[in-house]
Amino acid sequence: MKLYRIQCRYKNIYVDKTLSAEDDKAALESFAKCVESGEIKGTDEGFYDPDRVFITFEEVDRDVSTRTSGEEASVGIAVGNPSITTG
Repeated sequence: MKLYRIQCRYKNIYVDKTLSAEDDKAALESFAKCVESGEIKGTDEGFYDPDRVFITFEEVDRDVSTRTSGEEASVGIAVGNPSITTG
């Protein structure tokens, strides 16, 4: 079994689910069934165009987190090497 994370945004609703499935097709079918049955509930979100569907579909590593929060990353983390300035 593979692990998949599927995110969907439509009509100001955001749905995010991580699930196990044999392959890509089975993962999408399982996601659709869970949404139709009401097992997966969406949250209100008004950022995206409500008339377009946005779907993110990815196979994820069970040992790596795909989620972040404000507690995990701090503001102002430096990336790369500092630049050299001459006076």
